[in-house]
Amino acid sequence: MKSSSIFRGRILFAAMAATPLLFSQDAAPADRNEINSTANPAKMSDDSPVVFPKQGPIPAKYPADIKVEVEKVEEGYSIFPSPCRSLAQIAQIQKELPAGSFTPPPAAWENLRRVRRILMEGGELHIMAVGDSIVNDTMRSGWVAKLAEAYPKARIKATVYSRGGGGCQHFKENGRVAAQIVPRKPDLIFIGGISQKDMASIAEVIHQIRAGLPGAEFLLASGVFGSLDPRNPEALARYPRASGSGPYGKALMQLAADERCSYLDMTTPWAEYIRSTKLHPYLFHRDAVHANEIGEQILSKVMMAFWTAEATR
Repeated sequence: MKSSSIFRGRILFAAMAATPLLFSQDAAPADRNEINSTANPAKMSDDSPVVFPKQGPIPAKYPADIKVEVEKVEEGYSIFPSPCRSLAQIAQIQKELPAGSFTPPPAAWENLRRVRRILMEGGELHIMAVGDSIVNDTMRSGWVAKLAEAYPKARIKATVYSRGGGGCQHFKENGRVAAQIVPRKPDLIFIGGISQKDMASIAEVIHQIRAGLPGAEFLLASGVFGSLDPRNPEALARYPRASGSGPYGKALMQLAADERCSYLDMTTPWAEYIRSTKLHPYLFHRDAVHANEIGEQILSKVMMAFWTAEATR
């Protein structure tokens, strides 16, 4: 199995390297998370069949095919629309996604009543994702396009507000919520990534948004990718700032309950999927921290498992 994995890794790397790098693959600012730096990669590199470039990511085989305008609202912070991929491109990438499986996350929609009504009955739904480059990758996966396909009565748009290495400890400062989030009037705010420093900062962002948008609903998610090694569940649970399978996930779930938000453990199904493929995790990375377009589709599948579970009840 190891030799097969190495061979497939080399094929995937060669295919990606043959495609010119486009800006859309790195729409967010460079990652500035000190515990997930590409200069300090995880131990996954020890047995990796993939060697990443010394500078920059492996070029994308499938650069996002929907051109989006990236708004630089201030140094290091970007805002852009999603989806960034068409349904046709998503389908093409998913054909190349190695087969895998995961336990679907529960449909924890009790604090998403307004969002549920719009999805089921129709209307305008604006999703705003706030976070780091991992949140950026999640949104570029195209799951918003899949959501619109699954709920055709709703008119869905999404906006991404990102900072490389950015958590709520950054977004709560300097009037950013009032200047960049509240005026856009999102119905649902998605907060996730691997760069959250503390629960108090997440709570503060929630409070600031609710002060301007009392009807807004929230989905808080645990982290994926970065230097988390999905092959080691024990080490994964100990990861200090992101893992949904350890103390961080328990604290985030409690915060969601306290603040009447919905919670999604993305870590566990993401890790289960990669383990089930029997392939090295770096085959789903474009560098030591971030997903490639194949890895992004695991995140899309996890998101859609959450959003479609309610519809099957």
